[in-house]
Amino acid sequence: MLDSWIADVVGRMRIAEISNSQLAKECGYAATYLSTVLHGKKGNAKTRDCVMSALERLEKKKATGLPVDEKEE
Repeated sequence: MLDSWIADVVGRMRIAEISNSQLAKECGYAATYLSTVLHGKKGNAKTRDCVMSALERLEKKKATGLPVDEKEE
């Protein structure tokens, strides 16, 4: 079973139109690692805190019209 915080993050990402790669970049994670976190397969409380903080920063950027860059690959 997935933790409720993961469902919250995924829902907020969709509403704010934040991509997995954008959130991963903001967290300082690889997109593949963030994907495993969001599928409930990896991570801990520190990971959760990092993801939540990064999501809040990106939501604020979007709300103020600041650009949110895609991760370069």
